[in-house]
Amino acid sequence: MFSRLLEWVFRLAPWIVIGGLAFAAVFIKPSVNPVPLDQPLLEHRDAFFDGAALGERLWIVGQNGALLSSKDAGGHWLREELPGRRNLQSIAVSDKGRQVVVGNEGRVWTRQDAEPWQSQQLLVSDLAGKLSSVSFINGYFWAVGEMGALFRSDADAAKWQAMGSGDDVNFNSIRAGVDGDLWITAEFGRLLRSRDDGRTWTTQELGSESLRALVFDGRTGVAVGNQGQAFITQDGGDSWKTLPSFTREHLFDISVHNGQWITTGDRGALFHTQDPTGTWRSWAPQGLDKSYHSRLLDTADGVVLIGHQLGLLRQDDLQIWPREQQQ
Repeated sequence: MFSRLLEWVFRLAPWIVIGGLAFAAVFIKPSVNPVPLDQPLLEHRDAFFDGAALGERLWIVGQNGALLSSKDAGGHWLREELPGRRNLQSIAVSDKGRQVVVGNEGRVWTRQDAEPWQSQQLLVSDLAGKLSSVSFINGYFWAVGEMGALFRSDADAAKWQAMGSGDDVNFNSIRAGVDGDLWITAEFGRLLRSRDDGRTWTTQELGSESLRALVFDGRTGVAVGNQGQAFITQDGGDSWKTLPSFTREHLFDISVHNGQWITTGDRGALFHTQDPTGTWRSWAPQGLDKSYHSRLLDTADGVVLIGHQLGLLRQDDLQIWPREQQQ
């Protein structure tokens, strides 16, 4: 009798299990209590290329769509990733807070304050379409890049006008000069200048290595480039002369802050001077690593150092950023 009962139980057991699962599927709704996963503010693979400042607000962009932003001069940071996760090469911000980011394949992203990003693709070369630099100068956004790419947009950054000649030369940066002049640093030692809002350009060659960036303090300007090349003008750019060599490392950017000239580049290269015609001294503040640094962003609090490493240069000190994780 007992053995016969067990036999019936074994026969019915699978159907009891199936019936229970069917009941659960129909009448029981699962709920999930998500556990937030904190994304690190910085990742080991990160590389940053450019930054922008507007008052206390800071933005820094880099590879894989990474964008860091701070509302309190670097005290606290947020991280976001732009749609598409393409490399972001440069960022500029207008005096009204319009943000423009440029990157590979002619991509441009724009937004105002915390609005959603809007993106578009500019007509660039199929062979080399990276936009390397964007700046807000004289009320316009200017973007330059590979294969002579040169574009201009008004302060809304909605429509872009192609103004390049299509020359087979890479433009590395576009910066403001004296009396409204525009300057482009380019390959093969080329330095381009416009005095009429980009309608016409004159070109001169300073050496043979790529020029990466320049900066003016009054009518004195310094341009830097590969192999440690550096050139100076003291008449607003009418004439240039070579500075004595102080490094063989590639120099990627140059800035002036409170009368101190600073230049940086590959393998931890960092130099400063009070007199650009005099001696440039190697600078190794505590915490500086030997990686590349591609950008020096002048702010009211100091010069932001941007590259594989981020930090704030002030006098003889380097404050490594960020000091805390994402809030």
